Amino acid sequence: MRILICTYANRGATNMGVGLYYNKVADILEREGHELIFFNHPTPLVLDKTTLSHTLMPIFSGITSKRFGKVFESVKPDAVHVQSEVGLGIAARRYCVMNNIPYSSAYHTNWDIGMKNWAHLPASFVWSYLRWFYQPATLIHACTLRVKQLLNTKGIQNPIKIFPLGVDLDNFYYDPDPTRVMHYPRPYFMSLSRIAKEKNLEAFLDLTLPGTKFVIGNGPHKTYLQKKYAGQAVFLPYENVRSVLSMGDVFVFPSRYDTFGLTNLEALACGLPIASYPVMGPVDILEQGVSGYALENLQEAALACLLLKKEACIERAKLYSWEHTAQEFLKHQVLL
Repeated sequence: MRILICTYANRGATNMGVGLYYNKVADILEREGHELIFFNHPTPLVLDKTTLSHTLMPIFSGITSKRFGKVFESVKPDAVHVQSEVGLGIAARRYCVMNNIPYSSAYHTNWDIGMKNWAHLPASFVWSYLRWFYQPATLIHACTLRVKQLLNTKGIQNPIKIFPLGVDLDNFYYDPDPTRVMHYPRPYFMSLSRIAKEKNLEAFLDLTLPGTKFVIGNGPHKTYLQKKYAGQAVFLPYENVRSVLSMGDVFVFPSRYDTFGLTNLEALACGLPIASYPVMGPVDILEQGVSGYALENLQEAALACLLLKKEACIERAKLYSWEHTAQEFLKHQVLL
């Protein structure tokens, strides 16, 4: 099958969850003989703060573009998937509507929370826009039942198919290397994230916890947080992640923004229980009291996780695979 995907994720780029998702799916399906063609924005979307070059230009560039139609005619796909809710995604939506082309879409990002952080837009405005954007889609992909329920409560009534994301168990497994973090006092509370404002990492860094807090990753908010929390936390680059995570005692996921949170699965696979808020994503992944705690009191959740067993976390991660996700993505395409 040949699938034309309109997305703000670039082929080969995995620095955002959406990028990792589409690239993993593409890698698996292309090995099976399918072809996935990424139709992208020429200017990458950088979600740090609202600026002309980083946010506004990628969001609005391409709205009136006719490129999608030209690519569609040259590629002649078997199915179309429109993920990008902005920019070229609007152009792709318009072309499909004008030419009676059925297509699938997806909800991967809590845009109401994101746009509040990036552009201070009210949630009511964002959901009004999303209802308009999704209305022509034949089918919407969602990663959990809670995401489907959220869309329904916000007035999005399209058919919605649910299938979870996966974890690469060949790259994430229990593999501790004491030399990475051995000089710091235990216990180790870890967070792995793209370091951006919407990830709410300050909620983790403000907790009063014993031992050491680690923040693993890179991103536009990293320099600010390093200065603000100098001496209170250890910031590590995205290197030797498996070995570093495996040395941890608890994985703290403070985000209220993600619809799933792939790093939760990566942490579980390395033996870390998850401490999170009771929000969609982690609450759908962890087993309360066994592989983590999802509580409104994040500090209480983090401390309670110290009593949980690594083996239970590893077994929980084994329930998720990218192969299953890829097959479900393929299964739920709308054939032209």
